[in-house]
Amino acid sequence: MLKQAKNVFFIGVKGVAMANLAVFLKRIEKNVNGCDVEEEFITDKLLKKNKINWQVGFQIKTLPKKTDLVVYSAAHGGTNNPIVQEAKKRNIAVISQAELLGRIMKEFQIKIAVCGCHGKTTTSSLLVYALNKLNTKPSYVVGAPYFSGYQGGDYQTNKYFVVEADEYGVNPPKDKTPKFLKLNPGWIICTNIDFDHPDVYRNIGETKKVFFKFFNNKKLILNIDDSNLLQCFKTLKSNKVFGYGFLNRADYQIINWSVKRNYSEFEIKGVGKFKVSLFGKHNIANATAVVVQLLKLGFKIDEIKKALIGFKGAERRFEMIYKKNDIYLFDDYAHHPNEIKATIESAKARFKDRRIIVIFQPHTYSRTIFLLKEFRESLSLADIGFVLPIFASARENRNQFKIDSRDIVKNKNNLSYVDSNVQLINRLDRVIRKEDVIFTMGAGDVYKLKDKLIKMINDKFQMTNQFQISNLQIEKNKNLTHYLTLRTKVVAEYFIEAKTRKDLINAKKYSLENNLSLFILGGGSNLAITKDKLPGLVVKNNYVDLKVIQESKNNIIISVSSGYSVSLLVAKAIQNGWSGFEYQQGLPGTVGGAIYMNSKWTKPAVYFGDSLLYGYLIDNNGRVKKVRREYFKFAYDYSILQKTKEIVLEGIFELKKSDPKIIKEKATFILNYRKKTQPFGVTSSGCFFRNPGNASAGYLIDQTGLKGYAVGDYFVSPIHANFIINRGNGESRDLLKLVKIIKEKVKAKFGVELEEEVIII
Repeated sequence: MLKQAKNVFFIGVKGVAMANLAVFLKRIEKNVNGCDVEEEFITDKLLKKNKINWQVGFQIKTLPKKTDLVVYSAAHGGTNNPIVQEAKKRNIAVISQAELLGRIMKEFQIKIAVCGCHGKTTTSSLLVYALNKLNTKPSYVVGAPYFSGYQGGDYQTNKYFVVEADEYGVNPPKDKTPKFLKLNPGWIICTNIDFDHPDVYRNIGETKKVFFKFFNNKKLILNIDDSNLLQCFKTLKSNKVFGYGFLNRADYQIINWSVKRNYSEFEIKGVGKFKVSLFGKHNIANATAVVVQLLKLGFKIDEIKKALIGFKGAERRFEMIYKKNDIYLFDDYAHHPNEIKATIESAKARFKDRRIIVIFQPHTYSRTIFLLKEFRESLSLADIGFVLPIFASARENRNQFKIDSRDIVKNKNNLSYVDSNVQLINRLDRVIRKEDVIFTMGAGDVYKLKDKLIKMINDKFQMTNQFQISNLQIEKNKNLTHYLTLRTKVVAEYFIEAKTRKDLINAKKYSLENNLSLFILGGGSNLAITKDKLPGLVVKNNYVDLKVIQESKNNIIISVSSGYSVSLLVAKAIQNGWSGFEYQQGLPGTVGGAIYMNSKWTKPAVYFGDSLLYGYLIDNNGRVKKVRREYFKFAYDYSILQKTKEIVLEGIFELKKSDPKIIKEKATFILNYRKKTQPFGVTSSGCFFRNPGNASAGYLIDQTGLKGYAVGDYFVSPIHANFIINRGNGESRDLLKLVKIIKEKVKAKFGVELEEEVIII
């Protein structure tokens, strides 16, 4: 039937499962169109992108004359739809969406179905994503319009086919046959079994029976943390059944797991450690299912680890919609109490110190009335919950039910009923505050609220942003030349002078809220900016503070702010008889920069970070954290901050007490040595290249005969060849050309690839 059908018509083509199936058929060169309601759906973008047209309404006239096959689902009357009836009159083939999927599946070598009442979309999407990363080019139909850069349905090759297998009925109440029984996969992943469709199944017992029937004679990967699947696991235990989960009896046991702000990490006992950008215990289990499936397909562990990286989830599954004003807005498809509970618990694990606000829209009257108590309990896990009116299914008559969203919020002080979007926005506007995490949640059209919510948040916090701007005196197109020791010509798009700890924190938060890149400018040394304009926000760090924290007979512990000048710090230490910084005498820059680069003196080898006990940083979410010295992973010209891009607030140092005269003598010797061997009082960024191995970069450059060599106003110092000096009007192109020449000459003569020590932007 499918091979002969050139022109395929979908009734209710905007449904996610139908739209993805339509896209799949389009990819195998079928002519596809359909019909649906006028209302905007989440799949509109997907259909338009694939040039699949649809007409509004379900009148007989919408069925094109040239139609070979009509596809229907349980929505819009199923087989009672007038278009189905008309197609039969015209002897046009008619098929259910489930049966069509089953026929498609037969054409593939390796067939994998992902089922379960919760989590199957995330799991199937991650599996497809990983197979794509493994370059297998799978074909698939999953339950979201988009996921991590891929559309929800596609045909690529005939080897792998992944399908999200739905337990709902083919056409209830007329035909309650579970849709997944129309499929015949070789492998089945099952995430859980739950009572989710009271219009199809009478109870959980009946639901379990159809799942067990689906499992018959298949190779199974089961989440045995789920009690219903554990029962099945015990019954079907064989070499074709593999259990995963947190329980000890799992074949693939999850251990040592944790949820971070931007990712989760976990270990599978006896297999290895994995990382994924999904959140919550349930999603760690979902990722484990994918790992197990890939292992069973023959992929190597290291390949699988890499294949998981980059997956950001499926559309409407913990999907981040907005991040600004120190507020997050997510959208999630959760519409069953267990899904709601899992999402809220995941949010709390990820955002441990923030309020979770849920805007929930119940989906279907039948589900709400059967699971009323469970909805109430799961939603009350949020700090604040707003419940909208029930979104009815096209398959049910609301007049048959005596249930209302007000019944969900009864006797729960943190839950409120809102009867309209306008009331919701007004109520939310009164309670929302910075650092809140907000979810729109449900299987209806609650996701359409995003534009109204974003506008409300922006309007409410606009005055706060204006206050921060005026408080920090943001300047536009600020000339930075006199802040830089190399005196390169550059302007900053936005510029702030931060004089306090709070200024630095607010600057970071402002950059996050306004999606601006952030650059912290300390003493301006060890830096070569070759751009004419530095985009984003540049912060001149003038936060200068020094405090004595603890003092004993032989030692002293001090806190030094990141904007504190190193030369001033050395002078202060000499004056007070604090030993530890004298080797940094003559070093330009600030404490923050010296920690960032782990500045050094080589005779003997002494690093700025040697006396650091711990530090206070601003992380990439604008939060302050305290870290011990080990965190910095100090090495030659290196700290971990060069990777994390975190901002130093203060360093806490332990110094030894000594005779000020002895300390001063050491400092004077070091300063005199620097003056003798290095150019002083010139416009330079300091040593330009790292020392490669035992030979110094200066020696190698000297031996190529480049001392004094110039390009434009930039020239190699005749005193120390690792210094590049600006006569005063150097152009960026000349600097870059000179650097290139130096590297090429050294490479040609010594076979050494010089690396810049100076940060080039």
